[in-house]
Amino acid sequence: MGEWEPMKGDHTRRARWLAWLMLAALLVHGPVGAGAEEPLQPEVAEYPAENYEPGPGWPEGWTPPPPPEGMSEQMRAEVEQALRDNPDMYDRYDWWVWDPLPAWTQEYPWYWEEDWMVCGTTIHVYAYPKPDTRLIREVYGRSYGWSRLYWKPCRYEPINSLTEARGLTEEEKLAEGRGIEYEYWMDKSHPGLGRDYGYRHNGSPEEIFVFFNFGNASSHFDTPAYLDTTVNRVRVPIRFISEMMGAEVTWDQAGRRVTIHFPAVTREVVKAVPAPGYDYPDLIHPETHLPDPYLYLLQEQTVSVPERTIVLTIDHPVAVVDGHEVALDAPPVIRNDRTMVPVRFIAEQMGAKVYWVGAEPIYRLDDGTMSGRYQVHIFTPFFPLYEYPSWYLENRAVRY
Repeated sequence: MGEWEPMKGDHTRRARWLAWLMLAALLVHGPVGAGAEEPLQPEVAEYPAENYEPGPGWPEGWTPPPPPEGMSEQMRAEVEQALRDNPDMYDRYDWWVWDPLPAWTQEYPWYWEEDWMVCGTTIHVYAYPKPDTRLIREVYGRSYGWSRLYWKPCRYEPINSLTEARGLTEEEKLAEGRGIEYEYWMDKSHPGLGRDYGYRHNGSPEEIFVFFNFGNASSHFDTPAYLDTTVNRVRVPIRFISEMMGAEVTWDQAGRRVTIHFPAVTREVVKAVPAPGYDYPDLIHPETHLPDPYLYLLQEQTVSVPERTIVLTIDHPVAVVDGHEVALDAPPVIRNDRTMVPVRFIAEQMGAKVYWVGAEPIYRLDDGTMSGRYQVHIFTPFFPLYEYPSWYLENRAVRY
């Protein structure tokens, strides 16, 4: 009997069988259901080499500690308690040792430290090298500082920087002093409101957050500012916002008119101006939202705003400013027994700048999420960085 030769139909049956086998493997190993999300995968942060200054080396007789063989009992008890207390958040934990070791461990004495990080529903417990700065101080008489970052979920954060402590240079002392003085004048420009950049405030069309020279003005409103979608303008309670800017407000019930009188004001203030070689956009640090004191100088200036009287009539689209009629794109209205007016018109009559932040958030929080929706920011000529209030507001918000 000769060698077996498959019939023509065998090739078709074999191809069909292989196709079914591959489909079964995909169903077993692939995501269940169409559109299923990929499981979250942790990442390890990497930092540039210049973040780590050269270390003093190892004390005589010191050797690197061996890697731990397992999780400590204290840490195990902690994460198991977390699993019991939060069954809807976590369903398991794992453990690992940092490997390979970062390059700085060749120049600094260190020891193993434990920590944990959450990604999805898993608690990731890990041992990582931590610089033994106390040992360095005791043996070498030198002080080193280190830092770690915690701002993004699903991310292992090793030692971010290692630097030797030292005294400030004269330039650094001057810069530090400028930073403190800048914040003093910034706070003085919104007395009684408290500093608030709006990082964690998410308003809505029915409750707009209003900030005045980085002070929280909304906390003083008895009627919230809101977005009037019929005219696409933010309306604020006239009395509160005007009085915050130094005006006197009177109400004529019979004529349904409100009169706002801004007295002339001349004030000595300190302004932040770019140092030679820099411009205003260079000044703002994108994370602190404050100007970098190494990039600006402080300059005493005299700022004056003129006397002004504004008369507004409810539901009337014309204002009278110093006796002259000025058309309004949105008339004042009554809401909750309060006169509500477009914020831009009133603020700009006193020379203020107004920025509008809509539904799109502009601030990144420490955990990596975004915040800052439905906000109005007002900056008066007395603000120390009035010429360029904020990197975020100039670049991400809409001029309103």
